[in-house]
Amino acid sequence: MKNVFKIFPALILGVFFFSCQDNEEPDTLLEQVGFEGTLPDGSTFGTTNIRSSNGVGISGVNFKYSGRHFLDIRTFDYVWTISLETPSKPFPDDTPRGENVPIQVFNDLFSIHFPYEDLRELFLSEKSKADSDPSYTSFGELKIQISNMEKFYFYLTSNIFPSKGGKIRVLAVDEGIMKNLDDQDVRKIEVVIEFDLPMKASDPSVAIQEGNLKGVGRFRYREDFYQGEFERR
Repeated sequence: MKNVFKIFPALILGVFFFSCQDNEEPDTLLEQVGFEGTLPDGSTFGTTNIRSSNGVGISGVNFKYSGRHFLDIRTFDYVWTISLETPSKPFPDDTPRGENVPIQVFNDLFSIHFPYEDLRELFLSEKSKADSDPSYTSFGELKIQISNMEKFYFYLTSNIFPSKGGKIRVLAVDEGIMKNLDDQDVRKIEVVIEFDLPMKASDPSVAIQEGNLKGVGRFRYREDFYQGEFERR
């Protein structure tokens, strides 16, 4: 028996371009959330008026559950979303399930079983590995999905068979504080990642079936799981 719950911002169906060498870091880490580079279809994403959000996902097999975080960025016109997925961690056997469970219940579970500190250590560990080994990739640890919200299709690395792997390198992990709607302090983590990933479209009718996500993205995690930017039009 397998149950899957994904509680992350509005993926209705269910991450810069530099002339640098493969092992050479790009000359910018981005100062705000967004993505500089090219998407698999050759289009750009941008860093202007980019919407940011984060959410959680829970899956279960034979009543054994695990949870993961999603860090998402979306273009201001709601056309493209890039979702960064973390590895999963074990959750209690009595984890609630079902569409009627309030989102806050899941958020509270993550505050206990996959909290801010664990997410920070995950990203710092991947950065340390990348710093010490120029050939290291987080391809086996972090996952990326690109969604076209206008035409309802995805670009996925898992659609490439056999797998070609690809570059995912954590370049920076920045911590900070921001204000919520009640003017209270909320901790945040911003992670900067370099990509060179072969991806393939989920819909065979898409004109450009394969291409690379190539560039640098900055993603944000907020401890309060605020999703208002994605809901605002």
